[in-house]
Amino acid sequence: MPTKKASKSTKEATEIQAHFISRFKQVLPPGMGLAEEMADVLDVSIDSAYRRIRGETELTIDEIYRITNKYAISIDEVFSNRGDTVTFAYTKLTDSVKNFEDYLTRLTNHLITINKFENKKIYYVAEEIPMFYSFFSKKLTDFKLFYWQRSVLNIPEYQQTKFSYGIVPERLVTIAHNAFKEYMTIPSVEVWTDETVYTGLKQIRFYIDSGIITKEMALELFAEYRVMIEMVHKNAESGRKNISDKTENYTLYNSEVVLGTNCIYAIMGEAKYSYISFNSINSLTTNNPEFCEETEHWMRNLEKKSTLISGIGEKQRYQFFSQMYKHVDAFIEKVRSE
Repeated sequence: MPTKKASKSTKEATEIQAHFISRFKQVLPPGMGLAEEMADVLDVSIDSAYRRIRGETELTIDEIYRITNKYAISIDEVFSNRGDTVTFAYTKLTDSVKNFEDYLTRLTNHLITINKFENKKIYYVAEEIPMFYSFFSKKLTDFKLFYWQRSVLNIPEYQQTKFSYGIVPERLVTIAHNAFKEYMTIPSVEVWTDETVYTGLKQIRFYIDSGIITKEMALELFAEYRVMIEMVHKNAESGRKNISDKTENYTLYNSEVVLGTNCIYAIMGEAKYSYISFNSINSLTTNNPEFCEETEHWMRNLEKKSTLISGIGEKQRYQFFSQMYKHVDAFIEKVRSE
């Protein structure tokens, strides 16, 4: 009897390792060799990597941690059949400029990884303007990074400081703007509402009322905001994120349903990831198949209940963006009249 139990246990362990290796292979960018990457991550020889791939050598807990730490493979999906437990990855942001830089770097690297796949797409349900658009220009990036660090993350260095252009370290601005540029090369579907534009505008308004920015700066930021909306308008009209794009790669919907959250669902090859917002700007990340399937199902239903305003939806697009411009212009006129 003990022999049979041991044999069964060994078989289960082999199957689990094979499943884990399969998940590892799915998240690798095209052209990257499985054995070569495993050898690099685990600091072992190519032969040792192949033995692990074939199941001849068992992966240790430390080796599994190294791989999942780099590629955010869902441990619960690999080692458990329970559908009610999901493991998420995130970057701690509280009270540290270094953590915030790590967060921006991680965000940019995720986009770079997605972009390496031929089959790729990002679905973005946007309760507020998609964060990548906040990095559209240097002025907007400066403001947004300052706002997050001062008012959301409570980073000490910013608590007694008023806003000025250049106050945020240039390296952070560069990382953030690179995230914007990377996002603009990835096919995307976005779902907005009539109120999506409000949050960013209210943040600027709040800082005027708090004496953290001058009216002159606020008007400049509102103007930048308007130019950014015009860019999205143009992209929706053409169905392309960039003039050089040869095929339509941008779809925009207007939802009358209150979204209640910012959520990103990304497809990269065979792998799928969900990014759920929390703590205002941070996100919980998972590639748990069941969770991602439910996220995709929710987004598909949201699309069906929303109005297409990109491509052929000319009338709906005009009405939608006219409302966006009215929101921005109302804030501008109010500041000018004060």
